[in-house]
Amino acid sequence: MSKTSSPESRSNSESNDDWIGELIWSLMKAVGHLLWWAILLPALSIPVAFAVWVGLTHGARAGLWTLWLTAVAYAAWAFLEPLSFTTWVIDPVRQRSLSWWRYSRNWQSVCTLNGLAAKLGDRALIPALQSVRIGTGADVLAVRVATGTSIDDWHKQAPALAAAWRADRLAIRPTTPGELRVIIMRGDALASPIRLPMPTPATPVDLRAVRVGVTESRRWWLLPVLGHHLLVAGATGAGKGSVLWSLIAGLAPEVKSGRVRLCVIDPKGGMELGAGAPLFSVFCSDVGPSAVEVLRQLVALMQARATRLRGRTRLHTPTVADPLILLVIDEIAALTAYVTDRKLCTEIEQLLGLLLSQGRAVGISVIAAVQDPAKETLPVRQLFTVRIGLRMTEATQTAMVFGQGARDAGAECDLIADSTPGVGYVMIDGTAEPVRVRAFHVTDADITHLARTFRCPPPAGGGHSRDRGSR
Repeated sequence: MSKTSSPESRSNSESNDDWIGELIWSLMKAVGHLLWWAILLPALSIPVAFAVWVGLTHGARAGLWTLWLTAVAYAAWAFLEPLSFTTWVIDPVRQRSLSWWRYSRNWQSVCTLNGLAAKLGDRALIPALQSVRIGTGADVLAVRVATGTSIDDWHKQAPALAAAWRADRLAIRPTTPGELRVIIMRGDALASPIRLPMPTPATPVDLRAVRVGVTESRRWWLLPVLGHHLLVAGATGAGKGSVLWSLIAGLAPEVKSGRVRLCVIDPKGGMELGAGAPLFSVFCSDVGPSAVEVLRQLVALMQARATRLRGRTRLHTPTVADPLILLVIDEIAALTAYVTDRKLCTEIEQLLGLLLSQGRAVGISVIAAVQDPAKETLPVRQLFTVRIGLRMTEATQTAMVFGQGARDAGAECDLIADSTPGVGYVMIDGTAEPVRVRAFHVTDADITHLARTFRCPPPAGGGHSRDRGSR
């Protein structure tokens, strides 16, 4: 007579089957993870696999000896060739472990809690974390956004993501449609002042890449002068003078040779730039008729050069006989907005517009500093091809300098600390991403040395206008 199983026994049997199935699945996942890590870290997995093979084929003692000898060989490698050991062993382990610990292990929860995941019925669509690059001061994530979300959603959640990942700053930059790059910055490589590396008369100068400071990646910050106009915007004490003096120092050897001529207008009575007067071919310390005369002469020179070079070249090549002219204006708003004589103000705006729209090709460039970059204050701001934003008082001023979307891309000029003058962001026409930089710290002693060492030669005609308006 056959016995029928009770419901309780059938339930216990199904429970045992489920437990065994879960155990097998967990073991398979563990083996899969081990194989995956073995593929990712061959410098470690291959010696370990070889030692295990020796242990299985020749005994446990032989396997342990193999493992010990491998450890000794790796220690000798680390001692004799630390750079290659770090490249092949330490860095891959560090990259993979930190990538998992910081991002991969909680990627789904961070995206879901911040509204960056989408739902399709009961299924969650999570953004794809395509790659992670761990750096010394910043990590870079390559992400494909989830269907049903947009890159704007990521921009809106940037502060929350920075908090979730313990970041000091976070920038989100589109790369291709539907994909973006998240730059997560920890610490501040630009927190300390960078002393000016004093040039010598023999220091080579590339007018397309003048060294004026360092970038956040600790590379030289190089500014193009030839064929460009530069605008430096920042609040009082933001370090506009540091940028101007760093640029002047970078050009100083060519000033001494005569291949670069500096024409300077300092509306603050010469307080900022007056100490460097021996470097300048023209120095004007007011905003009256003398400043207008400087602009008139430059426009006349520009037009004469254009007539002479027309049909011969598209970009002037500076020489001692035909130098690059750099017009430096410390506070350009004093010329464009604060001149009470409306007729004079109109003429100044017209002359600046001509220089900014036509001067680059014939070797006349303008670098101007301004505190308030509003259109009413600086109506010609869109004619500057290189824009530098230092610390500002309002978030909207970033868009005034760089355009819409620059702040979302990381140019947070309003968040720059008061204690870091000279720190800012730079964008050059034709590039989509702002670069965080810091200008050199130029002391009064540095300026005195520059003025004494790199005096500009007199012009060919013999006359030399050093100071208009103050003497």
